[in-house]
Amino acid sequence: MSEQDPRKDPRYRPFRAAAYGLYIAVVSAFCLAIIISVTRSVTAMTPARKPPEEQALTYRECLDAADGLWSELESEREKLVRISPAREVDRQWLAFRTGWLQRMRDAEARCALESRDRTSLKEVFRRLEDVQDLYSIHAVQYAGEVGGVVDALRGAFSAARKNPAAGRLP
Repeated sequence: MSEQDPRKDPRYRPFRAAAYGLYIAVVSAFCLAIIISVTRSVTAMTPARKPPEEQALTYRECLDAADGLWSELESEREKLVRISPAREVDRQWLAFRTGWLQRMRDAEARCALESRDRTSLKEVFRRLEDVQDLYSIHAVQYAGEVGGVVDALRGAFSAARKNPAAGRLP
């Protein structure tokens, strides 16, 4: 004589099916909301490429524009290690990144990069974007992995400087 498991009582089968259905619906809605939120965020942070403008800049003007974007990008990267608190590096970088990408998209549109005689210029802009992507990864990693340690070090220096034995600092 085997006794039937009360958890598998056939009278509760409709209830179990409804509970599983409700669970799947809630989890699916939650996942869909997260996917939509992330997609909107990424779309807002990454401006789309613009169609080429009718009046293109000269090759030299485009090269100068790319060089200016490079200088701006490099200057901002150098500032990363001076931001305090270091845990904020990623937020500040991502704010800069959006504006910088917009300026780069504007320059690309004015430079007619699809022309056959501008393939090397197109390569410059592509590589600029590659470097920017890697700098973004660096900023996020720095803020998450190194930022806390750097902030603690700065705090230790500050505390040590308050000690009378440190003397007066200029």
